[in-house]
Amino acid sequence: MTAYNQEWLDALNAREFAGQWHKDGLLSEEQWKLIQERNPVGFYSPNVFVRIGLAIFCMILLQAMMGLTALMVNLGSEIAFAFFSTIWGAIWLLALERMIVRTYRHYGSGLDDMLLYAGTTAILSGWYMLLPYNTDKLVYCFIALPFLVWGSIRYLDRLMAAAAYICALFIVLLIVKDIPAAAVYLLPVAGMVFSGGAYFWTKRSRKKEHLRHWDGVLAVVEMLSILLFYISGNYWVVQQGGAALFSMDKPPAEWFFWGFTFAVPAVYIARGLSNKDRLLMDIGMGCAVAALLTFRYYFNILPFAWAATIAGAALFVVAYFSIRYLNKNKGAYTYEPLLKTPCFKSPGADI
Repeated sequence: MTAYNQEWLDALNAREFAGQWHKDGLLSEEQWKLIQERNPVGFYSPNVFVRIGLAIFCMILLQAMMGLTALMVNLGSEIAFAFFSTIWGAIWLLALERMIVRTYRHYGSGLDDMLLYAGTTAILSGWYMLLPYNTDKLVYCFIALPFLVWGSIRYLDRLMAAAAYICALFIVLLIVKDIPAAAVYLLPVAGMVFSGGAYFWTKRSRKKEHLRHWDGVLAVVEMLSILLFYISGNYWVVQQGGAALFSMDKPPAEWFFWGFTFAVPAVYIARGLSNKDRLLMDIGMGCAVAALLTFRYYFNILPFAWAATIAGAALFVVAYFSIRYLNKNKGAYTYEPLLKTPCFKSPGADI
């Protein structure tokens, strides 16, 4: 359950889309004002520059408070430091929940972001201090994962969601890495299966109305899943990982990973076009560039300057004629900005 007022979140969503419609000329000034009146929002959510400033101010203030307190107590032992850090982390998270969110009603103000990150980091640092020096990395990940998942769910935080996703992936890979004899074969497959499963789960979850407030968090997980699925099977990543972990010059089933490196970007772009999925198309084009760079890393046909110049010129020509075509031929695909529509109906959004 999120810490923020869900009615205000719905109203904020309605205002966001109605504001875009008003900007596009689809709503009159009277209709736009009526929607604002019917969807009151009590959050304090400043612009991005104020948000960054408040976050920096909060970070400096927290460091000063912690530093002054450290001067007055004895932190000569690891247990003392762990206790000190945990207490301060709990205080900051309590201040976030009780004061910043509930009392002052901040939402994405910079203060709530920094208190969440600082409190979580302080608690984890304190707990890590109590672990033996040779503790397995898997233990660190298992300790951090619940905090990261909680932060992303409770406070709709996208950075925490990304960290939780990476942490969960590390757990899977660290477990698979220790499987005798089979790890070299299973590591890429484990990454693909994890990322693929997360992608299809997020696609279904984003269609569920009761998860509408977490759409931004799920969007981050979806984007990371698409990227990491390709990274898991990219030939360069697999070859470099095999060399670092298992001292292997070439990965097993080279033909598969070479095919994967070039086939997946094509599939991404094709599915993005067929499903009108802009994210999938953009990532597919980025992966296509990565595939070409991977090929050039192992097969140096042209000097890098010539290869980059030719590739850039080709992309420029394709982009230029594609834009001209889409501007003159309106249809399923267009170069014009698409009108955004909410996935779910927000209360009070009717005109």
